[in-house]
Amino acid sequence: MIIDGIKLSGITSNSKKVREGYGFVALRGEKCDGNAYIDEAIRNGAAIVFTETDIENKEIPVKKVQDARKTLANLCNEFYNYPSEKLKIIGVTGTNGKTTTTNMIYEIIRGNGISVGLIGTLYIKINDRTYESDYTTPLAEDMYAYMSKMVEENVEVLVMEVSSHGLKTERVHGIQYDIAIHTNIERDHINFHKTFEDYIQSKKKLFDNLREGKIGIINIDDGHGLRLLEGNDNIVIVTYGLNTKATITASSLDSDQMMSFNYCLQRGITSLSGVEIEAFEYPITLPLVGKHNIYNALAAITSGLLMDIPIASIAKQVKNFNPIPRRMEIIYDKGYRIIDDFCHNPSSYEAVLETIQSMEYKNLYIVNAIRGSRGIDINKENAEVLRQWAEILKIKTLYITASRDTCGPLDEVTADERDAFIKTFSDSQIPIQYEERLQDAINKALKNLREKDMLLLLGAQGMDKGKPISLSFIEKYPQNHSETNELYNQVYKH
Repeated sequence: MIIDGIKLSGITSNSKKVREGYGFVALRGEKCDGNAYIDEAIRNGAAIVFTETDIENKEIPVKKVQDARKTLANLCNEFYNYPSEKLKIIGVTGTNGKTTTTNMIYEIIRGNGISVGLIGTLYIKINDRTYESDYTTPLAEDMYAYMSKMVEENVEVLVMEVSSHGLKTERVHGIQYDIAIHTNIERDHINFHKTFEDYIQSKKKLFDNLREGKIGIINIDDGHGLRLLEGNDNIVIVTYGLNTKATITASSLDSDQMMSFNYCLQRGITSLSGVEIEAFEYPITLPLVGKHNIYNALAAITSGLLMDIPIASIAKQVKNFNPIPRRMEIIYDKGYRIIDDFCHNPSSYEAVLETIQSMEYKNLYIVNAIRGSRGIDINKENAEVLRQWAEILKIKTLYITASRDTCGPLDEVTADERDAFIKTFSDSQIPIQYEERLQDAINKALKNLREKDMLLLLGAQGMDKGKPISLSFIEKYPQNHSETNELYNQVYKH
């Protein structure tokens, strides 16, 4: 790749990753300015710098650009020889449900013998190989590198989570989609987007970047979904939901043990290849709990149909789908049950606690991790939903924690966030205990569990270590009978 007569050996926005002959793009972030690292990039071998700022007197060329983030994406796209143009791409955006939906689509496609890649919150997958993921939507330089690797390995389809943060910061600039899916939109990331309108407009960018004539799948039960289609006259719209007016809906819902329902295509649709699919119904068995997972399954199944995968094959993959870590994950179920979920906003708390209402248990305990460094408002809203449901479910004890022992600086709970969360329960009758450390909160909850009791581990990054902490305690103090608690009280004291 040659820019202004300079042959580049790589592109990055991280000065520490610069090597001889790299182009360095200086990005202004929320907490630091990439311009402050230009000299480090030059020392590491940068051949040219791209920046939005007027900078002079450097020993290498400095090129001023209007939008450094778009420039980074464009440079990476060109450097890797436009890999997105060689893939069919399915993008999923929404406040909740992205991870489950993308993983289900991945398994449906893979199970039908199609070479597929996945980019998401939990990991990157290229066919059967898995790589660690640092972001829901990777930085542009990583995004294009992964896509290039997928092209090299003959991947046909890429399924990706597309976050509002990734859309707003142009990490996916230059990528066009064949299918765009909207799961839902609720208030979230308020500290980053500042306004709800900005949040919606960021999500809308996914649909603005659909290839002409391709397909947008919208959750019609969500009041904001149709906003994402404004101004997009050259795309095909498919709606889904439990609303009977949707193109795709579910009937005969049964959540006795495994969830089951009939997938109902109420009007014919056309696949990406042009195949006409007539209206039909087909029974689906889903090894997940919660009404929200019916929505996720409807979107995933529809994606499979649009990829020309037979409904019988799709249903088989859905039935065999493995639950996603920290998404209503049952991590222990011997005598008592422990469920772990990545609750992070009011709607995700609603979905989980509504599901719990239909389950059987004797006593219910909750350990909740406050959402750190995300602002007072989101924590107050989360606490309000949790309080309402705690009263309905008559929980035995609510343990609240700042997870000081497990969270890094980006997720640290501020004093204002802690106070706002706890204050919500000040005039309630709900028994609460606050613990600074996640391990202390979980251990205290676990020592109270008896036969047929249930413990919920709820929270975002602050609860990421909840599962290993719980299982470690259970291994050390086996099934909680009276002698276990006596041993616990002798050994584990504060």
